[in-house]
Amino acid sequence: MASNPSDTPTAAFTSHLPTAVADLTLLAIAVGAVCANVLNIYSGAMSFVAIGIKLPLALRRAIVALVAGVIGFIVALTGLNDAGTRYENFLLIIAYWIAPWLAVVLCDQFLYRNRDLAVTEAMLFNRRHTNWAGPVAMAVGMGLSIWLFSNQTEYVGIVPTHVPTVGDITFEVGSVITAVIYLTWHAIARSGAGSRVSTAPVTPGR
Repeated sequence: MASNPSDTPTAAFTSHLPTAVADLTLLAIAVGAVCANVLNIYSGAMSFVAIGIKLPLALRRAIVALVAGVIGFIVALTGLNDAGTRYENFLLIIAYWIAPWLAVVLCDQFLYRNRDLAVTEAMLFNRRHTNWAGPVAMAVGMGLSIWLFSNQTEYVGIVPTHVPTVGDITFEVGSVITAVIYLTWHAIARSGAGSRVSTAPVTPGR
């Protein structure tokens, strides 16, 4: 039995076009995909370099971009089989870390909304400054929300397993858990810093 031209994404784009135009269309799609992925790889490379890992300055961006490109290519190859479903699952999984990350960003903006811009810029280049509340809150928020509420083809959380009508609310739960941990962490840290200041000995004036 002859296959339907719409059975594949490629045929859906080219089946109704003359051969020359169809070939140019596929070439444009391929070049466009490469251009889009180059930007993604470069952005990922810059984010990795910003972590502070020391690499040769002259080759830093090139090395990280090349490694990221190779890893991305390998990951893409593993998803060629049933690409549509795998890509959909990938997009859904992305939401699991985006929600906690946004919670940290928004909470930090709320806590330091009145902070002077010069202070913020100084902190960006201060290697001694650390803020473990962010990664810890994000990791715990992701872990708990995925464990309890994830509803994916590869893993179904405890709540959807027993109460399927709940659905997948990992995004919402992850953001709430992360926000609570982040705000609580900073409240305790500020309270501890305030108590240390109040109990510090006062040096009498001369």
